[in-house]
Amino acid sequence: EPAFRFPVAVKTSLTNGLGVWTVERPRLPLVSFLLVISAGSSADPDGRHGLAALTADMLDEGSGERSAIEITEALARLGTELDTEIGPDSVTVGLTVLRRHLTEALALLADIVVRPRLAPADVERVRTLRLNRLRQFRDMPSALAEQAFATALYGSHPYGHLAIGSSKPLETMTAAEVEAFHRSAYRPDQATLVAVGDITVEETAREADRVFGGWLGGTGSQVGATPALPSRSPVSPVVLLDRPGAAQTELRIGHVAVARNTPDYHALVLLNAMLGGQFVSRVNMNLRARRGFTYGARTSFDFRRAPGPFVLATSVHTA
Repeated sequence: EPAFRFPVAVKTSLTNGLGVWTVERPRLPLVSFLLVISAGSSADPDGRHGLAALTADMLDEGSGERSAIEITEALARLGTELDTEIGPDSVTVGLTVLRRHLTEALALLADIVVRPRLAPADVERVRTLRLNRLRQFRDMPSALAEQAFATALYGSHPYGHLAIGSSKPLETMTAAEVEAFHRSAYRPDQATLVAVGDITVEETAREADRVFGGWLGGTGSQVGATPALPSRSPVSPVVLLDRPGAAQTELRIGHVAVARNTPDYHALVLLNAMLGGQFVSRVNMNLRARRGFTYGARTSFDFRRAPGPFVLATSVHTA
């Protein structure tokens, strides 16, 4: 087999606690920046599900001296797009640019994350859009299945709801709550900047200190770590959401599995690739290719800070 040397991340930190990781890959004149913040949906306060996602959605709605349109124009001039993703444990915000734009791009990324405007009118508009999205979910079997599966596995634990939250909390969520959550959760001692590409460790440290060095975080209470899972049995081994007349049936089969720090991580990644992680894996080839029950069936482990789920997901003809 040909030899392959895995890239090594050199890990340092700024004096304000921001982790700075660099992976030098100089073969192409590109640099990818990814800022990871421990402010995922599991950090939603009790009864305010969806606050973390709403806050993340507000980051590019104006920051510093720029409006939302001006942010979009600035990204376009750099030839890039901002990617924002919220998961159970973290928010990731990143972009990829040509090396010659790395200084300006990193400054823009810092401005978006550290100094968002969070204007009440913008919060109200984005909040309304998310409420309309939740109304659409009521007619989407896949979304209903995902929520029912999460609740069945985790109950009232912070992993027991989807990132988008639910209608009732969103209906009363305010700009002040968004600002308070950003102040408490978006802080350098809970964040890591990852730089990969045509950039040296010294350059990453210098540029990170230039744009993030003054980031001191807020004065609010710090968002804590995800609480441990309760020791309980599922309420029922079968959960049914009845939709009479539906042409297809969404199926989710699984259980609480393991956390990301499990010593079996690599073995489980390989196991899942064989079982159902790819199109040519056993589950899909059996249920789709051999039997024609479904257009596709996949399995996955969701490795999280606390034990995440293992799930088989598919949609089959009701018959």
